[in-house]
Amino acid sequence: MKAVWWIKRDFRIYDNHCLWDACKKGNLVIPFFCWEKSVLNEGDYSSFHLQAQWEALLGLTTNLQNRGVATRVVIGEIVEQLELLFSKMPFDQLYSHQETGNLLTFKRDRAVQRWCDKVGVDWIEKNPSSVIRGGSAHQRRLRLKIADFRKQAPLEIPELRKLQPLPVEIIEKGPDWEKLTSIFPKFRGFSYNSNLSKIDESSALKTLDSFLNDRGIEYSGGISSPNAAFKNGSRLSSHLAWGTMSLCSVFNQLDKRREELLDSEDRGKWNRSLRAFESRLFWRDHFIQRLESFPEMEEKSLNSAYADLKYEDDPDKLQAWIKGETGYPMVDACMRCLAHTGFLNFRMRAMVVSFACYGLHLSWKTIHQPLAQMFHDYEPGIHLSQLQMQAGVVGFNAIRVYSPTKQFLDHDPEGRFVKRWIPELEKRTSAEIANAEKSIIDGYSPILVDLKSRAKEMKSRIFEIRKSVGGKIITDKVLKKHGSRKPLKKRKGVVENKRQMTLFKTFGSGKT
Repeated sequence: MKAVWWIKRDFRIYDNHCLWDACKKGNLVIPFFCWEKSVLNEGDYSSFHLQAQWEALLGLTTNLQNRGVATRVVIGEIVEQLELLFSKMPFDQLYSHQETGNLLTFKRDRAVQRWCDKVGVDWIEKNPSSVIRGGSAHQRRLRLKIADFRKQAPLEIPELRKLQPLPVEIIEKGPDWEKLTSIFPKFRGFSYNSNLSKIDESSALKTLDSFLNDRGIEYSGGISSPNAAFKNGSRLSSHLAWGTMSLCSVFNQLDKRREELLDSEDRGKWNRSLRAFESRLFWRDHFIQRLESFPEMEEKSLNSAYADLKYEDDPDKLQAWIKGETGYPMVDACMRCLAHTGFLNFRMRAMVVSFACYGLHLSWKTIHQPLAQMFHDYEPGIHLSQLQMQAGVVGFNAIRVYSPTKQFLDHDPEGRFVKRWIPELEKRTSAEIANAEKSIIDGYSPILVDLKSRAKEMKSRIFEIRKSVGGKIITDKVLKKHGSRKPLKKRKGVVENKRQMTLFKTFGSGKT
């Protein structure tokens, strides 16, 4: 039995269901990765993602090589490359990670299925999460009542040395970095960015270890600030997005850490933080399920009642927002930080989206790709769900308009974050920065719009749709299919950081 392991977003050998099953059922396994031209040319793909995949692939191929396993790495389109491989060595099974990606990869997967059906290859997609292929949030909840697959024991690394060696004509090392970047005009001249976190299996394990044994104690109540989030946050989002670590293995290590803390003096503080972290892990699959059940989500609102919501989509305002030149220091600092590091904490991500949609009147569809390019941890399901939620077009979420000044005073009162990313304001006082939208600061961009009046106008448009009879009917249907019916559990005697966690809840009200 010959099997191909099509490497997608699962760059790891530990707890990899595709690799495990392929090794158990096949005597010859071909690890196969394709740099897909159409995927790399897509508007939501950036140099940040190219570097992440390059590092992850290098780490994976090295791990395999150290265990006597060669890899086939090619460049092209996946169906044509599968056909070429099949012509060289016919295979019986194709294993791959069940991916919930953008619309392009959704259509690509359909093409792969048609090819497999045509040539008689059994395509087996492995799903180590709670996301149901083609299912809804309701179906996912029913499945979780039976078994939560995220809580199963992780799979060990299979006995790779027992596999037959690949024939020489099958082995391909793939293009080197210079050739790969030269093929695509948008990547030409791009060099390695040391500001991005390293993405490979070894780095994932180190990051999880440092979080669970050191950094994570301040997680609860310590990730709202863009300053503290770099340390107090788990920093696992990129590893989970690119598959250098499985969600199951994170849960497994989380449970082990809880056992270790039973006799710890810091048990209470640690447990609050670990509970908050676990809650966000659970929400992860919930948002990805939305895209899985509605693949057109990057082109259409989850709630069709908002399909004709009017936006200006001024290209000049879009560019000012992307470059961090809106005149609102906290927004600009966040956008510049994101463009430099690929990371921003959740609260600040919500703020910059809210500002773009309510203040600049930019559609969530307009900002989707530019923002996706900057997220090193870009996960389409989470990204698109959050964009639509923060834009207010899901229909059953609270309308949140973030005040950049309030966020500055609450989370960067000394101006450390703003001054780091906006050198024009380095010598300004915190009071001057907080008052920037009401005055002109030499050398710094004047405010692009009046946020208060613009937000009031956009909220009025949204509430008009929300209160309409048609809007209510459609929203009720969307809620039943995509809403979360399971509230976050609270334990006696434990007070969670409400301001931090309410951003994730499906329901709620109030200003932030």
